[in-house]
Amino acid sequence: MSIITVENVTKNFDELGVLKGISFTLNEGEVLSIIGPSGSGKSTLLRCLTQLERIDGGRIEVCSMTMASDEGGTVQYADARTLKEIRLKLGLVFQNFNLFPHMRVLRNITEAPVTVLGLSKDEAESRARDLLELVGLPDPAAIRHAWPFRLSGGQRQRVMIAMALILSARSSKERS
Repeated sequence: MSIITVENVTKNFDELGVLKGISFTLNEGEVLSIIGPSGSGKSTLLRCLTQLERIDGGRIEVCSMTMASDEGGTVQYADARTLKEIRLKLGLVFQNFNLFPHMRVLRNITEAPVTVLGLSKDEAESRARDLLELVGLPDPAAIRHAWPFRLSGGQRQRVMIAMALILSARSSKERS
């Protein structure tokens, strides 16, 4: 099953063509690496997939939902409801692991599922605890209550991965 389909995607910044006819399909269970020199459009592609940037041409589908499609030279985006559903299926861990400095780790991870998905605080915290263990932090209990500035770069990266995963993570009850 296709998870992400990108067909002939283009993106320009003024006169600079950054993405020039990018096409690929990512199927369920596959891993895809996006490699290239600095400035070659890797981050721009990810930003387009996560709707932080708009494409100038081509087509993007996520989980069989059309996000954007070039219709006669004009890119048409899906309706707001579909775009929201697509956003909930994708996560992005930024190169700079910018956690909210005024929130401890647990709140950084649970803020979006409580605010966006309407999960109870208890359910979000349960999912966060599971994910912190999943990403391999050595002492997840201590990490949950830490301030971001107290974490190493690798620990912040793992917390950001947990933040990206929490919107789609199933609770321990659902996995049983």
